Amino acid sequence: MVRFLLAIAAGVVLGFSTLVIHNAWAPIGLIFALLETAVGIYLVGSISGSRWLKLPAAIGWLAIVLRAGTHGVSFEILVMGNTTGNFFLLAGISLLVIVGLKRV
Repeated sequence: MVRFLLAIAAGVVLGFSTLVIHNAWAPIGLIFALLETAVGIYLVGSISGSRWLKLPAAIGWLAIVLRAGTHGVSFEILVMGNTTGNFFLLAGISLLVIVGLKRV
């Protein structure tokens, strides 16, 4: 149970850090954010020794990033609907699936 909660926490921290960096420097921030997503999810599975603990980390990442992509109370949005934001969401979710299904 503790490993499950730590995996979710790791996914949330990973999602927040990639969210902050993806739009910082035009192509370099996006590339770094996607690399961080792939390596972070891989490390969660590698450190825990379980492929199944990648799933809660991916869910934590997805919860943060999708919430940041929707309008808030004051209509703020962190993942813009531009090319960088759309590619970040599409490639990030694709990387979660690809790395999540990879064996440990």
